[in-house]
Amino acid sequence: MKRFCLHNGVVYTGITKKSRSSVLVEDGKVANVLSDRRFLDLEDRDSYTVINVNGLGIAPGLIDSHLHGLHGFGSEDASPQAILGMSKALPSYGVTGFTPTIYPMEPGEMDQAVTAVVEAMGHEEGAKIIGIHMEGPFLSREKLGVQRNDFVKPVNKEIFDHLWRVSRGKIVSMTVAPELKHMRELALLAARKGIVLQAGHSNATYEQMVEGIEAGILHTTHFFNAMRSLHHRDPGVVGAILIHPEVTCEIIPDGQHLHPAIITFLIREKGTSRIVLVSDSLRPTGQREGPFYANHEEVYLDEGVFKRTSDGTIAGSSLTLNLGIRNLHEMDIPLHESLKMASLNPARTLRIDHDFGSLLPGRRADIIVFDEEMTIYRTYVMGKEVFSRPFPLTPAG
Repeated sequence: MKRFCLHNGVVYTGITKKSRSSVLVEDGKVANVLSDRRFLDLEDRDSYTVINVNGLGIAPGLIDSHLHGLHGFGSEDASPQAILGMSKALPSYGVTGFTPTIYPMEPGEMDQAVTAVVEAMGHEEGAKIIGIHMEGPFLSREKLGVQRNDFVKPVNKEIFDHLWRVSRGKIVSMTVAPELKHMRELALLAARKGIVLQAGHSNATYEQMVEGIEAGILHTTHFFNAMRSLHHRDPGVVGAILIHPEVTCEIIPDGQHLHPAIITFLIREKGTSRIVLVSDSLRPTGQREGPFYANHEEVYLDEGVFKRTSDGTIAGSSLTLNLGIRNLHEMDIPLHESLKMASLNPARTLRIDHDFGSLLPGRRADIIVFDEEMTIYRTYVMGKEVFSRPFPLTPAG
């Protein structure tokens, strides 16, 4: 369908909420957002294929800027087929754009993982691959989480340049520990290449994190997790991020990585415009049968998180973004704010909000149709339907 209208919905544009409204799509772009009444008054309305969504929500497609895999596909598989498998699975959860996240690995294996993402780009059947998120290798050995100690490296310009060349310029973000020696020089290199640096897996002091902010490290990876915590005599990296309003924060809203009260506190301190929802989902997320493996280690599912079979350490999340939004909604966070944290905010952080993250005329027609439980009924990428399930028999609302 080159021209169609999603009609009779509650539209969340990323800027406003509009009841009983329509979204017009033409040639893969949003053509207009207007009330149902105004649509019915259009002289050329018969040229649009009308899809009555029966009061369901209509919003920009979700953007997951930190995930390792799902449905048994993972970035650690180092194959284009695995990345494309992720792309095809994501629209059922409302995700229309993502940045496959790559762990620190043995150098040759990491090259293969980066190359796999590059080779998959342009061949997606589902969510668009926006670019690559490198979670390392320049991380703190004191805040590894489940990262492998032998694959974490000191800051090294040659390694950075090599990864950039292998990625053919497709690295869009990189998690780093701001306290590492020569980090300022790395930050300057990243700025010239347009890479968003994220503070994470860090044992930085308050002063070291402030230096990182001054160097342009203005985003954070799974805030509070795997980083030096707040103390009244040592604010640490967490204190610096809370104190400085310009820094944005990733959060994993699965109810396990962060206590709901901490999320409420963070929203009060930062405001919803400075928070980005991510899944940090692992390869076995949504996988129906085991055994489960993530980053080449066996894991098991325990209360919504994957833990290493070897020692019980939390390895990552089984969250999907639509369920993260539902979790926030159940915490009385307004739905339009929760949606923005998973669409417009990541687009702004990745500096692609001129095209992604909102339903405004001229933007990409990356659109989801959903109910109050965040069940996804339709997903469109550039106006193309990439996921559908039957609408509920009774109108929403």
